[in-house]
Amino acid sequence: MSADAVSSMPAWLRLGRVSNLPTVLSNALAAALLGAAAGGQALSSADLAALPPLMLSMCLFYVGGMYLNDAFDREIDARERPQRPIPSGEARAPTVFACGFGMLLAGWLLLGLYGNDHSRFYGALLASSIVLYNVWHKNNPCSPLLMGACRALLCLCVGSAFAGGTPPLLCLAAALLLAHIVGLSHAAKQESLDRIGALWPLAVLGLPPLAYGLLALVRFIPDGAPQAWQTLTLAALLAIALAAALALAAARLLKRSAPGAVGQAVARMIAAVSLLDGLALAACLPQPAPAAILGCVAAYFATRFLQTYIPGT
Repeated sequence: MSADAVSSMPAWLRLGRVSNLPTVLSNALAAALLGAAAGGQALSSADLAALPPLMLSMCLFYVGGMYLNDAFDREIDARERPQRPIPSGEARAPTVFACGFGMLLAGWLLLGLYGNDHSRFYGALLASSIVLYNVWHKNNPCSPLLMGACRALLCLCVGSAFAGGTPPLLCLAAALLLAHIVGLSHAAKQESLDRIGALWPLAVLGLPPLAYGLLALVRFIPDGAPQAWQTLTLAALLAIALAAALALAAARLLKRSAPGAVGQAVARMIAAVSLLDGLALAACLPQPAPAAILGCVAAYFATRFLQTYIPGT
């Protein structure tokens, strides 16, 4: 590898916010299992073979969207965040645009190969939402909702490929993921100012753990079987872990003791997406999936580790 390539690699990694990719993988894993469960079946060997390409497709959508975010925001970043790769001269805007749109196209084509008509439809909506968000998120009060829709559509892209449609369980998971992203996106809008405005929109972050906790109680307490109590305990532990992670992030927002505190809090909230995925699996699957839930927890820690080297915002 040439010296130029080595020197440019950190810039391209920062452009894609690749430290957050473990959360995309846990989103896809949770969506696949929930989609299969909603369809009344476990993942077959063919499903398992299709899952890695679908995960790669979602990673391409995510990184492509992040590239376009920097490309469209290059003039604002030149004023507010001149250290970003494009205004600092580490990357050229035309190249970033080409890579961003190219990855969106590659993600949709890959989704088309391994998905179905439903997932291809949601993939087209996802690509459109990503572009719309990047074009129209500054000074747009609805931009957190647009960002949340992008993550929710990611869930629907993968889940519908295994469910053969859009069952209510998958819609619930997508809606609660949207709520989480809306809350953290509200905070992210203030990162360049290193402050947070009104705190009440962050209250939606509490909705997903509350909803999944109530769902687990309704589903498992009437059962009374030892396995049901074990599953309920696991769901409770994940809900507590998610609430603790969000509380630590909220404390950073409120304290703001040092420059960059808002960005650090938002990064914690992004990582907590994987804990939310694990909670969704614990609360919603008819049969326990400890390996998948452990994978979601591992994705949380992987994201936090990677964020120490590559900023997540």
